[in-house]
Amino acid sequence: MDLQWLIPLGGFLATLGGGVAWWFNRIDKKRETREAQVIQTLKDRIEELKAQLARVTRRLNQRTRAGDRWREQLVENHIKPDPAEWPKDDDDE
Repeated sequence: MDLQWLIPLGGFLATLGGGVAWWFNRIDKKRETREAQVIQTLKDRIEELKAQLARVTRRLNQRTRAGDRWREQLVENHIKPDPAEWPKDDDDE
């Protein structure tokens, strides 16, 4: 091979290598963007679940306090609290 074939071949290979490098960079940028979106979505979901857990915990604490007050009233009036006779909650159904 002489110089008249090596120069165009080198130019072609350089162009091809540049195109492949550009393509890989483009793929990496898309992947990074997608990863950032997934991470943000998961962070938002975690915040939603934390808020939901706080609401459920507050409600449970309110029910526990109400049940404790009711039980204390029964004990003060010399009534043995029997859980089998307690009414069912509407929310449990």
